[in-house]
Amino acid sequence: MGEHHYNIQKESTLHLVLRLRGGAKKRKKKTYTKPKKIKHKKKKVKLAVLQFYKVDDSGKVQRLRKECPNAECGAGTFMANHFDRHYCGKCGLTYVYQKAGGD
Repeated sequence: MGEHHYNIQKESTLHLVLRLRGGAKKRKKKTYTKPKKIKHKKKKVKLAVLQFYKVDDSGKVQRLRKECPNAECGAGTFMANHFDRHYCGKCGLTYVYQKAGGD
């Protein structure tokens, strides 16, 4: 059987409809042994920048945190104030407090 049998002209576009047999194997739904791990949610602190500065009655702004002296950080990068040290979260610079007792 050729093109003449189906009345098909030369250079015409043919649309073929083919039926697929078989396919991929159907997978069973996994049964999980442990419950899902609960993700840690970060606490949102509104206007968190206010804890870095203090404004006195005359309107003078005082920085409450130590700034990182490292050249890679630059001014405006504050160091975290821990109970025993100052720590820069950007470059990792740490200043540990000296103990008063000399231990």
